[in-house]
Amino acid sequence: MDRSLHLVDALVAAGREDFTFEDARTALGVPAPATAKVLRRLREQGLIDRLGRGHYAIRPLGLLGTSATADDLPLAVAAAFDGREHRIAYLSALGELGLLVHPVRTVTVACTGQVRRAYLSTRPLRVVIERPSTIRLGAEPVGRSSRSSLERAVFECALRVDLAGGPETLASALARAAPMLRPRQLAPLVSAFGARGAAAKRRLASLAHALELPIELESEVSSARPVIRLDPKDDRVEWVDEAMRVAWSTSVEELRAVIEN
Repeated sequence: MDRSLHLVDALVAAGREDFTFEDARTALGVPAPATAKVLRRLREQGLIDRLGRGHYAIRPLGLLGTSATADDLPLAVAAAFDGREHRIAYLSALGELGLLVHPVRTVTVACTGQVRRAYLSTRPLRVVIERPSTIRLGAEPVGRSSRSSLERAVFECALRVDLAGGPETLASALARAAPMLRPRQLAPLVSAFGARGAAAKRRLASLAHALELPIELESEVSSARPVIRLDPKDDRVEWVDEAMRVAWSTSVEELRAVIEN
């Protein structure tokens, strides 16, 4: 027990929030098996949390016994993606921004390269590969990690509706974001993603107009333009927004009911 507490005390004194197996072995000055035993005991006591293979986080006082990904997602992501360009994104960003009605268990991170892990602590991990040229666009620092800004999170979920949990989740998040959304911040994103970006903006404009949300999104669409889908992965057509040339797989009434409840 003295050895375990000495390790935690030394790391906290050094201002560390997370550490590796090698950090612990060096601090303890014992062989790997003994280090593993100490770390296992600390995990059982809820003093540390295993973020991934060979990587741990120290639980703050008052949060002992909880998971790092439950109350400090940026810390867990920063440790797991250390040295990699990344961004907490899509549903995870919406959740961190307080735009979701229901919490989401899977952690979604945009990264310039794949990582060899399927879980982050105890939660499933989804990694979305993104180009280096766009990984930082609309990103905000959160501790040693980064997260999509409100505008980036809403935009990227309109870009990939499948990663937003469908039109219902996107509509609900957009309604909650409306009072804080800065439409001008979307322009660089639309430009960076070209035709796909323009399509994402049309989806957002269609939702904002049809659901009467207080968002001004300038978008002129010619009647000659092909109709795009609100959810590209859903072939059903319940209604077509002729102004934005967007086909909805659900009715306006159904989505209004979602955001009003």
